[in-house]
Amino acid sequence: IACDVWTITINIIESTSMPQAVERDLDKKTTSTKSEMVAINRSSMKPPTPEHHHHDEESGSNSSSSNTTAPLLESPALPKKATATNDFRDAAFWLFMLFVASVTMTVGNKYVMKQWDYANTLTLMQNGTAVLYLGVGRYLGMLDMKPFAAQQWKVFAVSSFFLAMQILTSLKALPFVAIATVVAFRNTCTVIIAIIDYLVFGNKFNKAQVMSLAVTTAGMILYALQDINFHVVGYLWLVGNSVATIINTFWNKFYITHYTKDLKIQTSYGVSFIQQVETLPIVFVLATMNNEEKAFAALNPLSVTAKLMVFGTCLGGVLIGIAYPKCFSLVSGTSVVVASTANKAVSILIGMWLFGTRLSMLQVVGLLVCIVGSLWYALEGNRGKK
Repeated sequence: IACDVWTITINIIESTSMPQAVERDLDKKTTSTKSEMVAINRSSMKPPTPEHHHHDEESGSNSSSSNTTAPLLESPALPKKATATNDFRDAAFWLFMLFVASVTMTVGNKYVMKQWDYANTLTLMQNGTAVLYLGVGRYLGMLDMKPFAAQQWKVFAVSSFFLAMQILTSLKALPFVAIATVVAFRNTCTVIIAIIDYLVFGNKFNKAQVMSLAVTTAGMILYALQDINFHVVGYLWLVGNSVATIINTFWNKFYITHYTKDLKIQTSYGVSFIQQVETLPIVFVLATMNNEEKAFAALNPLSVTAKLMVFGTCLGGVLIGIAYPKCFSLVSGTSVVVASTANKAVSILIGMWLFGTRLSMLQVVGLLVCIVGSLWYALEGNRGKK
């Protein structure tokens, strides 16, 4: 499966980053060629002079006192080709890292929660790891953050609460439902957010976007009609997850945009740091209320694989935060959307194999329609931004 995803990643990069890199190199090559032609013309206008060669004792090579033809000896094409190749490799590497992080967080969380039902403690560990990474990155000057103000902590306290609810409800739902059901619910959130965006905020959508949302909705209905893995508790947790996701989306849509793009008083890394820090006391209180003091004692009897998976999900949360900005900086937004959709599909397949999940034929058709509709909507959104 990893090899197949790597092949998909390579195909995505070839259609996006390579042409962009080559186009940039062609502009540089044109400028370099013009400079060489000017040098040739100037040298041809001068009378010929005898060349005096001398021997360089240190290097043991011959050099000429005339440097009018020096630009002709340089070969700018090689470093440019190397730059294009490096861009391609970097993009392929980070898209693969995005795949690893995405699958780890989806499949890994379900694997852990089925054996170690301590959602609050797991969230505390994952978010704590993210805070440690962001804090160390800021201290070392690797991550750009602007000075923090009390108002920022107050504003993002709301989004931090709903972020914690998103994580916790998702973790609580995973032991009861298939990964495919989680993906279907998240795609449904996209439809509901778009409807609220239109009715409340007056945002307009083109015909293609409306059609894609209709396709997504139809896919979700088909999937839910015959969910052979239906579990009331799992569905209730996912409904709660959807509510938290929708509220947090609109809160962040206004305030994160306002603080990072309009006022420019905080960076995206700074906002993320504030949110992650503020989730820690919330999750700690919830862990205490749910009597999770024995969580680490319950971790000891687990297999080495389970323990490694717990550790892997902590790193996966950090990796996905690093990979997304890297991918967006190296390839187009369309490529990232396609890659993310492929990651969801592969996570579903791995989940079916690892957990023995079965889907009815109607569920498979509904899931495919739902994913295609969601992908279509995302691509249309990126096209509109361009």
